[in-house]
Parts: sequence; C-alpha cells; structure tokens
Amino acid sequence: MTPVQKESLIEEAKKALKNPYPKDADTIYAAAVLTKKGNIYSAAQYFSDTYSLTLHSEQCALSHAAAHGEGEITAICITSNEKLEKGQFTYPCHMCKQLLYESSRRSKIKMEILLVNSFGEEENLTIDDMISHAWPR
Repeated sequence: MTPVQKESLIEEAKKALKNPYPKDADTIYAAAVLTKKGNIYSAAQYFSDTYSLTLHSEQCALSHAAAHGEGEITAICITSNEKLEKGQFTYPCHMCKQLLYESSRRSKIKMEILLVNSFGEEENLTIDDMISHAWPR
C-alpha cells in the first residue's frame, strides 16, 4: 500500500463513521477496504434490533467491494467512535477476523490491517498477527 493509498483508506473509513444504519447509533464502527485494483470501498455497520442480524462494518465493506466484482483485498482500515484512551484501538471481532482471514486465504494476498483511533494513532497488523489458530489451516 502506498502512502497516498493509506491516507485515502483512512479518510474513507473515517467518512463511513457518518453513515451507520440507523443514523442514531450510539457506537459506530466503520471500515474501508483497498482492493488489488486500487479501489476503496467503505461502510459502517448495519444494525438490527435482533443483534444477530447486524452486519459489522468489516462485513459491509467486504460485501461492498464484492458487489463491485472486487474480492481481492490488499488492506482494510477499521475505526470507531468508541470512547478509547490513547494507545487503544477497536479490533475486529472473531467473526470478522475469520472473514478477513478467508478473504486473504482465497486471494493469496497478505492483507494489511490498519487500526485507527480518534487520536489519530495507528496500529498496523496482518491477519496472521490476529489469528493464531486459523480455521481451516
């Protein structure tokens, strides 16, 4: 990922914080993915009153890219409006980690994971950093 792509990815993830469903969500999670073709697709969560039908921002961003025929993801930026302290980040849940792992495995691209907090701090990881015992191997 180039520095320009990284800046764009962060900016699009932050913009997505303005578009959760429903609009009055207290806690908002957002993500943006960078595809192999260089395009960026972003999304916030889509909340369901049942909770189990809620779509997480990572799922929405991956689906948005796939809907445009782009399943080869090179990087994802994840952010939120959670009340965090400096040095803290919002990590993907285990379900989203699994989806990111499967995406990376299918495309054979080592996906970069960029976490950004409200202080402008960044944490850079790979999916291998996040999943110690992946399934399937």
